[in-house]
Amino acid sequence: MLSTERLRLLSAVARAGSFSGAAQAAYVSASAVSQQMAVLEREVGATLFERGPRGVRLTAIGEALAARAEGILSQLRDAQAEVQAMTGTEGGRVCVGSFPTATSAFAAGAVAAFRQRHPGVEVRFVDGEPAESITRLRARELDLAVVFDLDLWPAFLDYDGTLVAEETDVELVDFFDDPFFLLVPDDHRLAGAASVPLWELAGEPFIGSSHDCAPWGPDFALACRRAGFEPNFEARYSSVDFSALQAFVASGLGLTLLPRLAARAVRDGVVLLPLEGAPTRRVKLAVPAGSYRAPATTAMMQVLHEVVDPG
Repeated sequence: MLSTERLRLLSAVARAGSFSGAAQAAYVSASAVSQQMAVLEREVGATLFERGPRGVRLTAIGEALAARAEGILSQLRDAQAEVQAMTGTEGGRVCVGSFPTATSAFAAGAVAAFRQRHPGVEVRFVDGEPAESITRLRARELDLAVVFDLDLWPAFLDYDGTLVAEETDVELVDFFDDPFFLLVPDDHRLAGAASVPLWELAGEPFIGSSHDCAPWGPDFALACRRAGFEPNFEARYSSVDFSALQAFVASGLGLTLLPRLAARAVRDGVVLLPLEGAPTRRVKLAVPAGSYRAPATTAMMQVLHEVVDPG
C-alpha cells in the first residue's frame, strides 16, 4: 500500500513545481523530498518525474497519481475533521487564512477571541493574498480563509493574472464591502475636495501592482472608460504593499487607490478622498467546496462576524 506521507509530498511537489518548493511547504529538506519521491517511484514501478538541470516536471503518470493523491488526502482530511467534531469545539484544530489588511484590521483579533473562547482548539493562522489562501484551501491546508474579490478580479486569480482554482473548488460566503478611496499628496490640486469625480483624474498617473494595478486596476479602468478617458497606469513604480504605495504618493510620483481597511494607517503627506464610482472589494469567507465543515470552523466564522468592524 502506498504511503500517505509520500502521497502528501507528491501533492506538494505538484503544487510547488519543484522539490525545494515542496520541501519548504512541508518543513523538510529538499533532499528528503527527493529521497521519498525516489521511493515512491520504486513502489509504483514507474517514472513520476522528468529530472533536469532546471528542476523536475511530472510525467503523465506522475500527474495522474498526483491528482488521485489530492483526492485521497482530501478524503482523509474530511475523515479527520469528522472524528475531531465528535468532541464539538472542545478539541481539534482549525486552520485559518487571511489577506494582510484584513489580518491587521480584525482577523488577528478574531483569532485571539476564538482562542479565549475555545482554549481546547488548536488554531493555526497563515497570512497571504486571496489567491494564496484559495490554493491552500484547495489543498485542504486551510479550513477557512478571509478573501476578497472585485467585479473583474475573482479571488482565485493571482496578481500575475493566473487562475489558481476553479469557481467550483471553493464556497464563498459574503461578508462585507470594502470600498476604495483616492490617495493624493497633501499639496495636490484635489487635496481639498470633499469628493472627486472620476473625470478629474484624466491624465493623472496611478501606481499599483506591476500587472496594471491589479487587483483593482481592471475595475478602475472600466470606470474611467465609462467616464470618457483611459487611465494612466505608471509602469515605472510598482508595489502591492499599501505602505509602499503611500510612500510613492507622498513623494509626488503618482496617485493610488486605498481600500477602507487599509485607510486605518494613513501616513503624513497624503490625503484620503472619497472617489465617485470607485471600485469596491467584496470581502468574503471562503471554505473548501463540498467538504465537511467541522464545528470549530463554524465557530471561527461566527467569531469573525462578531469582531469585524469594516468601517
